[in-house]
Amino acid sequence: MARTRASQILGNYSTPLNEALYLSPLGPILKQLFKYMSEPRDLFSDGFIRLSQPAVLNDPFEASFCRESLEELASHFDDSMAQDPEFGNLSFSQYIEMRMHNIGVICFSENKENLLMWAHYANEHKGLAVGVVSTLGNGSIFQNLFRADTLINSSWCEEYSPFHGTPKPVSYRKGLRYRNDKFDYDYSNISVEGADRILYEVFMQKSDEWIYEQEHRVVLRLEQADRVVLESIDLIPNGRVKDRIVSADYSMIDFVTGRVVIDLLEIQNDAERLSTSMQLVKLSRNPNVVYLMKLSSSSINNCLFGLRSDFEKKSVLGGHASSTGYLDVWKAKKNLEYYSLEFQEI
Repeated sequence: MARTRASQILGNYSTPLNEALYLSPLGPILKQLFKYMSEPRDLFSDGFIRLSQPAVLNDPFEASFCRESLEELASHFDDSMAQDPEFGNLSFSQYIEMRMHNIGVICFSENKENLLMWAHYANEHKGLAVGVVSTLGNGSIFQNLFRADTLINSSWCEEYSPFHGTPKPVSYRKGLRYRNDKFDYDYSNISVEGADRILYEVFMQKSDEWIYEQEHRVVLRLEQADRVVLESIDLIPNGRVKDRIVSADYSMIDFVTGRVVIDLLEIQNDAERLSTSMQLVKLSRNPNVVYLMKLSSSSINNCLFGLRSDFEKKSVLGGHASSTGYLDVWKAKKNLEYYSLEFQEI
């Protein structure tokens, strides 16, 4: 099988497309992940990928945890109460319940050949999978991750915030988090990590019935979104913020449909960006409100069309994803001996 461009860059130290890791003694270790999608949307042309709030996730057990066990665990912390920038002192359980709708996730898989994933998330094999390469450690996969941590998070500073834009593997389990393992992890630094350490953790575990997905997740605050799309400007309750968005250069309003696109990444002033995003996050319980992040072009390295896909190579080339010149395009085909897929570069 031909090597991907990422493999060519890394020379003889890399592995082919069907392997999860690119290894190089001269540079970082890279993790190859895949995002199953029904259609390309704006990902290849502009780099935008959805940051999904709990209201649109398909697992009703997202962010589930054992409340009683968490409170018992918190009683052993130096400070058993969570510090919220807006609401002050809360129990850790209250903090999660109040702030879980401020969280968004982006889900990837280690496996590009999973027949169930192609059927469920890629429009019955008519869609595609996007190859995204991540630097193991704390390397963000985004173009310019917004980090106003001291203003929106409970951690002391950016160094301790878990919302760093790096995909991490999901933990699969039978019991809810903290029920039987509350003392199995090191919380000695919780006073500086803050309650966001706990908030991040509950979004990083799922029932073991999902284990076939081999999922890696990016978990972020919705305040970090680069773009927000609304059905109508009237969804924004704050009149001052609404007027500012209507007149701003960073927003586009379709006066026929009423659709509003707000490009928060174009706001240069962090305080203005944060005040605007905090108002938009209040709409997160509405599943029709879309939050998006902009991927770094260098992190998008492959496009794999499904077995039944009618997409053409030219539809994904020439935009943001191929601006660094390292986008490979593949087409799935049936293996004639096993229930499996093979991929041919096109």
